[in-house]
Amino acid sequence: MPFDGAGMLLRPAASACRIPVLFVLALCACSPSGEREYLSDADKQRPIADQFAIIAETAVSEAAVEGVQFALVEEGEILLTEAAGLADRESSVPMTARTPINVASISKPLTAWGLIALAERRNLDLDASVSGLLSNDQLVDDVLSGHDVSLRMLLSHTSGLSGSSVPVVPATDPLPDIADILQGKSSVKRARIERSPGQEFSYSGAGYLVLQQVIEEQTRMRFAVYMKSTVHRPAQMLESTFSLSPALREDIATYYRGNGRRRDPYHLPGAAGGLYSTADDMARYIALYTDSGQALRKRIISEDGFTALLSPVARVDESDSGVDELYYALGHYTYETPEGTKIIFHAGGNPGLRSLFVVAPVRNIGFFAVTNNDRGSDVLSAMLSAWGDYYGLTVHSHF
Repeated sequence: MPFDGAGMLLRPAASACRIPVLFVLALCACSPSGEREYLSDADKQRPIADQFAIIAETAVSEAAVEGVQFALVEEGEILLTEAAGLADRESSVPMTARTPINVASISKPLTAWGLIALAERRNLDLDASVSGLLSNDQLVDDVLSGHDVSLRMLLSHTSGLSGSSVPVVPATDPLPDIADILQGKSSVKRARIERSPGQEFSYSGAGYLVLQQVIEEQTRMRFAVYMKSTVHRPAQMLESTFSLSPALREDIATYYRGNGRRRDPYHLPGAAGGLYSTADDMARYIALYTDSGQALRKRIISEDGFTALLSPVARVDESDSGVDELYYALGHYTYETPEGTKIIFHAGGNPGLRSLFVVAPVRNIGFFAVTNNDRGSDVLSAMLSAWGDYYGLTVHSHF
């Protein structure tokens, strides 16, 4: 059955990468009643690298997950990249900080970097209708239905497009054409406008597929090739890719469902959730958001572009979230702690994996973590809680 990335089953259609905010927030919940406490009081006095290692090793030893990768950035520099457990349980292949693994919807903030870079280089207006950037009139008619939808709306999930519409494809099968996916000619329903564009936040994987189509048409390059040259190489993320090649397929971590069953290998369209990366590369990515990363990020986008990337666009209205003011910027969730520290984050969940990255740019700190099991949410939550406590950040009860 289909999977929405949040541990919930969808209506019958092979889809993924719809990460409702409630999943993101619940994933980040800080030690609610009944949640596993990975750290003792004595452990909480140890350096943050030690705390993360204890959480990861405990989760693996108790069979909560098969494997964990994590990375920490402090003072804008990579403090640690590490891993625990197994990338493949049946073959006893160890998980390392360089084991390629899908990071699910963390693909979206990376895509936003690529789109802002394109807009700056081609002088594209983020607020102009995207229809003029697409050559396929039938795609425009079928999906946008005459509505004026802008790049900013697509980046901020305010386009009004339907949420799911992202297929999960066996790893040995080719991915469908993006236009075919959006027009309902693959295994998922046609993407369509379900609410007035620009009015409210509504998470949409389909919206990011439209952005991928724009990038490919405007550059005449495959999305994975464009992202490699425009974002990954300048950021020194040399082990990251949006393309699952046969060689990569042999090296990626195996995914496991919550019941322990091995998940058959799969891949997804790039922008919505198809990025493969490592803890080593994600540490470099997080550093881009810090003062130390300014020189590298200027190779990708301007400082004005970076500011736009992280500026709130839409309030995320989740009545049960416990978060008073959570916003979505361009490809990023963001909010401010009671101490006045701006937090940037994105979580991801595809069948058999959970991922999370969090950055406090003004503090020059951040972390990334990923597990190759559906049960990884509890592990990521424990890491977030430890990280917040260690750096004196008061996090919301559901963040």
